[in-house]
Amino acid sequence: MTQQTSLVAVACAEAGAVDLLTLDAQTGQLEPSGRIGGLDGAAALAFGPDGTLYAACNGERPRVVVLHPDGAIGEERPLPASTCFIAAAPGGRGLFSASYGEGRLDLVPLPGAADDAGPVTFATGRNTHCAAVSPDGRFLYATSLGDDRVSWFTMDGDAAGPGVREPSGHVAAEPGSGPRYLRLNRAGDRAYVMHELSGDVAVYARQAESGRLELLQRTSAVDGLDLEPGVVRSAQTPDPGPGVVWAADLRITPDERFLYTTERSTGTLACFALREGLLELLGRIETEQQPGGAAVDPTGRYLLVAGEGSHAVTSYRIAADGSLSEASRARTSAGPVAVECGTGA
Repeated sequence: MTQQTSLVAVACAEAGAVDLLTLDAQTGQLEPSGRIGGLDGAAALAFGPDGTLYAACNGERPRVVVLHPDGAIGEERPLPASTCFIAAAPGGRGLFSASYGEGRLDLVPLPGAADDAGPVTFATGRNTHCAAVSPDGRFLYATSLGDDRVSWFTMDGDAAGPGVREPSGHVAAEPGSGPRYLRLNRAGDRAYVMHELSGDVAVYARQAESGRLELLQRTSAVDGLDLEPGVVRSAQTPDPGPGVVWAADLRITPDERFLYTTERSTGTLACFALREGLLELLGRIETEQQPGGAAVDPTGRYLLVAGEGSHAVTSYRIAADGSLSEASRARTSAGPVAVECGTGA
């Protein structure tokens, strides 16, 4: 990719494919550039620090593969469990893979790495959904949607070999709120958590030495949408219908001035300003149908939102006041569940 364009990857679970697009950094225009098939159950994406694109798939055998911008599939590695989220571990130590269905978080070697040791498994709790490492690399944080808690794990020499790691501590969320996505700021003194079942966004102060989290603020991203509290979903539970909270992603702009969340039942985006680390609701707009995945491009100028129900991705221009205006829209393969934006390797 050039300085004028970014690579956009969209995992389309229903189609078993990852769509590739380019994003023009000046105009926000989205242009399809390729489609990589043969990825049954494509569920999650991550860009590594070097720009390598990884895709996790929940087909007959869960696996993570390297994808090249030219559409080629590179090395792959089996995953120990189905996944809903992947992220590159610092220092090239591997990939974190969160399993919603099996309630665990695993650190596995990178695809193609010579290390064939078993995974490091973190006991995170039911319906694990994501992971984030503190900027100093000392602590790992993970959400348990089913147990309503956020746990942290000491990483200092604690993940040197396979086995199960227990948390160093945890903080309880509101009962029935379902913490889903967690993002840390660059300084590592704040953690922001999106709750799938209540639609609340929680702001925590983080202590660098102990890793401990302390609640500073809890605010609603869904107030006024006339929704009932959501339910923990699985293949065995009935669809509760469109009248309940079904919050999804949370993204922060690189300059840490704005935060955006998605709500799938109503197809809306909530826009927040970050003022001294705390949240102020700016407003809400309608977006794609069932917007499960969102991303901010590397320049911080555009927010990308994928609609699992509308089979499309939209780029929004982020104004100086944090408001959003549509810049471009592109059709995708069926069922886009995740979107990531990077420079590409």
